[in-house]
Amino acid sequence: MSLHELQAARERRARRAAVAGALAQVQGPHETQALPWADLALLPDWCLWANARRARLVRVAGALFAAPGMRLWIDAARLRAARALVGDWMFDRVMHSPELPAQAPGVPGSGDLARLFDNAGRAVLLGSLPAAWMRGVAAPRLPAADAQPPLCPAVVARPLTALALQLLQQEAEGADRVVLREPSSEPAVEDTK
Repeated sequence: MSLHELQAARERRARRAAVAGALAQVQGPHETQALPWADLALLPDWCLWANARRARLVRVAGALFAAPGMRLWIDAARLRAARALVGDWMFDRVMHSPELPAQAPGVPGSGDLARLFDNAGRAVLLGSLPAAWMRGVAAPRLPAADAQPPLCPAVVARPLTALALQLLQQEAEGADRVVLREPSSEPAVEDTK
C-alpha cells in the first residue's frame, strides 16, 4: 500500500469514526443503531462541518428554495434584507439560478426572512438525506425550526442541496466570472461582478 493510499484509508476511518460519534451523541449509548461500517461513509460531509459553515449552507439552501417567490417580490426593502442575509454575490447567483422549484415557501407573517431562509434550508437539507439515521445526525446540527416543518421532497431537496454546495464552493474559490442563465429562455449572460 502506497503512502497516498494509507493516508486516504486513515482519512476514511477518521471520518467514519466521527460519524459514529455523532450518531452515538444523538441516539445515546443504549439506543445506538447498528449500521454497517460502510454506511457511515454515506453521510454527506456537510453534516460534520463546523457550525458557521453549516449555518451558511442552510441559509443558502433556504434562499434557493425561496427564490421563485422572491422573484415576484416588489418590495425593495424586503429584497435588500434578503440580499443582506446571503451577501451580494450569493444573492445574485440565487436569483439567477435556473431550474428552481415551481413553489416556494411563504414569508412568515412577521416578515422575518432569516427565519424563512433557516426553516426552508433546514427542510431542504433534511429532505436531501435518504435515511432516517442521517436526518437524526443532521437535525440537531441545523438551526432550530419554529415547529416541525415538513421535509422538502427529495426530488426537490437533492438538487437544491447540490446547487447550494456548488455555490458555496464557487464562493470559497472567489469565483468572479460565472456564467448565469436567466429563468427565461434567453441566452446565458456573463456576470463579472
